Amino acid sequence: MRRRVHDEDIHTSKIMFYSGFAFLPWIWLINFVQYRAHVKQDDAPEELKYYVRGSLIGFTIFMLAWGIWLAVFYTNLKSSWAQALLLFDPDDTPF
Repeated sequence: MRRRVHDEDIHTSKIMFYSGFAFLPWIWLINFVQYRAHVKQDDAPEELKYYVRGSLIGFTIFMLAWGIWLAVFYTNLKSSWAQALLLFDPDDTPF
């Protein structure tokens, strides 16, 4: 038996959706995981669907961008711009 969607759920999903824009993408993931079963219901409010699907899209875009940035950074690790971002010299590490 599924629980009905209440106004509190919509409000919580909305807060989690907007919190994700503060570079906290895991909140988007939590929002999606928490409310995905509710979105699949036929009588789910459109507002809840908007915030949950938006959270999934935001998380996906953020993680793709972060993965691309990591790939570019580590393939250019010896370049001057990448060295300027490092806090230590990787050649001086003992391991």
